[in-house]
Amino acid sequence: MNNILKIALTLAVGIVLAGCYNDFDNPAPAKVYTDKDFTETGAEIISIKDLKAKFYEKWGHDANGLGRRVVIEDDVVIKGKVISSDAEGNVYKSLYIYDGEQAIELRLMNDNYVNYPLGQIVYVKAQGLSLASYRYMLSLGAAPALEPDGTFPNDTPSEHDFSASGNSNIPTTEMVQQYVYRGELDTITEADVTVVDKDNYKTVLNDDLLGCLIRFEGLRSSYTTVDSNTYPNYLENVNGVYTNKYYQDEGLPITWAYNYDNTKYYGSSLFTYETTPTSLESGSYVVRVSGYARFALKELPSDNAMVNITAIYTKYSSRTGGFITYQLLVSSYKDIEEL
Repeated sequence: MNNILKIALTLAVGIVLAGCYNDFDNPAPAKVYTDKDFTETGAEIISIKDLKAKFYEKWGHDANGLGRRVVIEDDVVIKGKVISSDAEGNVYKSLYIYDGEQAIELRLMNDNYVNYPLGQIVYVKAQGLSLASYRYMLSLGAAPALEPDGTFPNDTPSEHDFSASGNSNIPTTEMVQQYVYRGELDTITEADVTVVDKDNYKTVLNDDLLGCLIRFEGLRSSYTTVDSNTYPNYLENVNGVYTNKYYQDEGLPITWAYNYDNTKYYGSSLFTYETTPTSLESGSYVVRVSGYARFALKELPSDNAMVNITAIYTKYSSRTGGFITYQLLVSSYKDIEEL
């Protein structure tokens, strides 16, 4: 059984015990929402794929869509299973849900794992939320503030900020509860995880799986340079100036991220199916770990070590859409297995 499945089962027991009563004075079972709660009000439950189509129909799949948004006007609801966890600090203010075909990021608050643990079924009322693209990754979040002329920023095709996020995190717990509703508590099963290896990754992986939970089996750790970036590294930020730093050069042990003297920086490491990686668009993947992650200072696998990694599959690019990389977002250190 995958480690993430074990974690889901443990969390499931805890949330059932903690979530049975919502009022100490007048204990009552927590409401479990079903499809009927939404369809009876006239809402339509649609797939995540159909929700994403509302964006792609307007902006397309290419770099023109970066920083764009579509504010959902229809009374539609998406339903999915939680496949990410921010319990270990590497996932930040985000919740990824999967409906059996596709997945999407919800931009919420901190500590989502408390109310929305792994395996939790959630319903999301999308009306009024902003579906947006940041560096090719679609997410659903709060709509941005209007400009003085009543328009949304960055919606003019000839003048928009390609690097904009296009939406924002839903700012309060109360607002989150207006959009996100808990259904039954389920678990992560093998059906929720796509498995790839060196023999099938070229045929299995595609951008329809962005945001999904993927188990990469038999990846090789690679200490090398690709597209002018050398791995592993961490990204130092001094007064807004970002500089790649290298653990060996700084006399530091090689770890997943940087966390020293209350200073925390993202770390990036490279894992590949290729003998000699020359591109990050196929077969080679960057694992980015936050300096706030509980496993930031865990030792990185050595050069050429073989690992299995279960992670959210994501895409990232330069500001204008070039230098595409595929990145792996790990929820738990237990989802990294050195072979």
